[in-house]
Amino acid sequence: MNDVLYWSGDAFFAVVLALFITQHIEGSSTSTVGVSYMIYRLLSSLSTVSIGKLFDKHKGYVDEIWALFFVSIVAGTTYIALSFSTQLWHLYLAMGIFGVCRSVDINAWKMLFYSHLDSTTKGKTMGTNDAIYGIVMAVMAALAGFIGDMYGFRIVILVAGLLVLLGAFPVLSLRKDKYV
Repeated sequence: MNDVLYWSGDAFFAVVLALFITQHIEGSSTSTVGVSYMIYRLLSSLSTVSIGKLFDKHKGYVDEIWALFFVSIVAGTTYIALSFSTQLWHLYLAMGIFGVCRSVDINAWKMLFYSHLDSTTKGKTMGTNDAIYGIVMAVMAALAGFIGDMYGFRIVILVAGLLVLLGAFPVLSLRKDKYV
């Protein structure tokens, strides 16, 4: 549920990103969309090895669980704040935060997920996960489009933030798992 809710928020946001930026961020242009996405991807890429090393320093998976929790809180709050943004620096700061959050989320989730797969059903489990993820993202993208048409882009981004925030809580149920 953490992964589905976290990336559902991302799918919501992605649908309206360019339109939101060009219509609601002062002084923005199509170039602004490209630069903001560059900031997101660069900070994600530049932080991912360090974050992976950090997770390697701790035995067990408790740090990954707490990382998923906190990154969902930070990313969700950032989406909500971005829904009220009007300045370029707001956008660039948010995209930088999203980039680092992506890196933390991907590293922590992969360590938890892949280390707990049964070797006899690994392919089926990964395929099932990918199918569920793909279906949910498809539905969320369409839903975000309809909500954007009806209520506007700021509401879509606000909903994205709420979805990501909600994703923080299911992961806490793993704290008591004896295999973590």
